[in-house]
Formats: sequence, structure tokens, C-alpha cells
Amino acid sequence: MTENIQMTFCQYVLLTLAVALTFVLVGSTDAQKVFVQTGFEEFPTGNPPKDWEVIGGDFEVSGDTVKTDKKALAILGGGDGDGLGVPIETENPIISVEFWVYIEGGGRSFNLKVATADGFGENNGCTYINWDAGVVRLYDGAAWQLIGDFETDTWKYVYIVADVGKSEFDFSVGDDRDDALGAKPEKGLAFRNAALGPVAKWVAFYTWGIIVPGYVDDLLVYEGSDALDLAVDPGEKLTTFWGQVKRGL
Repeated sequence: MTENIQMTFCQYVLLTLAVALTFVLVGSTDAQKVFVQTGFEEFPTGNPPKDWEVIGGDFEVSGDTVKTDKKALAILGGGDGDGLGVPIETENPIISVEFWVYIEGGGRSFNLKVATADGFGENNGCTYINWDAGVVRLYDGAAWQLIGDFETDTWKYVYIVADVGKSEFDFSVGDDRDDALGAKPEKGLAFRNAALGPVAKWVAFYTWGIIVPGYVDDLLVYEGSDALDLAVDPGEKLTTFWGQVKRGL
């Protein structure tokens, strides 16, 4: 009788632990959604990534200037207002964006937007970041404002946290991901204009007066301000809504 009670108690403890562990795994799935996680390896070269929204421009997956593996996204040129965007659907007002970036020296390159408008071609209600001749800057709706120096002709890692609820964002840069995530960010940077809604709808690369190309590799877009743990198996603990997982970021 005593042995049966002890066995029942042990089974109860094990069942409780199993339920708790399941809750943790499911909870982490619900807590942090991943919208884009790609190194562009899954796309053919010579064209924009399949299923991305494109407005004109010269955007293509390329093997010419690459940080990891064999491919990267090349933003080579375009007219004023051309762009390449990824739609996102979320109820979270905070969106994080990470990527490797290579900017050629000598002039203005591309812009990055985390946009709240229905179409990413609209410039209101968004971050509006631009790389230009050794600096990175933002447009606050009235004038260009310096964020900081930005080394050209080399790969750098960028980490951006956009808070749509506050219409502001934080910006960090480093020599690699750990360096960027551990760096002291430029905080509370202004959106171009106040957000048009409660959440972001797009992450987009955009051209305006571009004269030098830029390249992007290992793009990562996800909910929340907590940096994504890339050691976590996305198949078990994260929900990937768009894109393919690229190992070894």
C-alpha cells in the first residue's frame, strides 16, 4: 500500500513537471513571433526575393558582396520612391530588426523603414533611416539628424528596436551581433512622423537620391524588444511567420 502511494506521488510529480515544461515551451512560442529570418540563400540570384513587395528599383539577390554563405540582398539603385518591403501582421507595438549591412563609400545609399502605413511607399508614420557618406542619420519630418558615424566598405551589424506606441526607435551597431546587442544604443530616436496606427505593417528598404549600393545579409525581424535567442530551435520554441531559417547567424 505504501509503495503504491509513493509510486502515485512520483508519477504526479513527473506529470506536473511535464505540464510545466510544456507550458514554458508553448509560452515562449506565443511570446515572441519571428516574421523574417533569412540569409537569402533560398532565393534565386538576379531578382528580388520572391513574394516580397517591389516598387521599381534595382533590388536583387546577389552573390557578389556577401557576409555569410553565398548570397545577400543587393540594393543597387532606383528612382525616388522605389522600394522593397516585407509585410508583417502583429498586435505588438514593438518590432526588432537586425541585419548585416555593407555600404559602399562615396555618397548616399539606401533607406530603411519600419512603417505603419498601409503601403510601404508612404513616408509618414515610420522610422526613416539613411546611410550617407560615412554616417547614418534619420529624417524627423523636418530635417536630417545625425545618428552617428558609420564605417563604409566593410560589413557591420545593425540592431534596431522600433516602438510604434512611442513613435521612436533605438539604434545600435557593432562588428558582429554580440557587439551590436551589447553596445550602448542611441535611444529615443524620432520617427519621421507619428505612427499612423498602433503597430508596424512593413519593414522596407527604400531608395531616394541613392548613388552608391548597399548590401544586406542575415535579416531578422521579430516582435518585442528582447533580443532573439538564436540558440533556440525555431521549430520547437518560436513561430516563424515568414521566411526561412538560416543556421549559423
